[in-house]
Amino acid sequence: MAHSSEPQPEDFDFILYLRIDEIRMLYNHTCYSIKTWPGSPARPPEEQDYLLQLKSRLFAMLADYTFSNIEG
Repeated sequence: MAHSSEPQPEDFDFILYLRIDEIRMLYNHTCYSIKTWPGSPARPPEEQDYLLQLKSRLFAMLADYTFSNIEG
């Protein structure tokens, strides 16, 4: 039995710094992963939900970057 003081997976958060070109690449790969996702039971259904959320967050980052860098 695990001790209550032992860290659990949900206790860990990480910060990842990425350049905009890396965000674009991750967004494109996420879109590809959604398009080619084999479905359940080959992959867990929550994976598709996560990919859709990730795509939305990455798109928000790209839109924010684009809006912040409009010249005019």
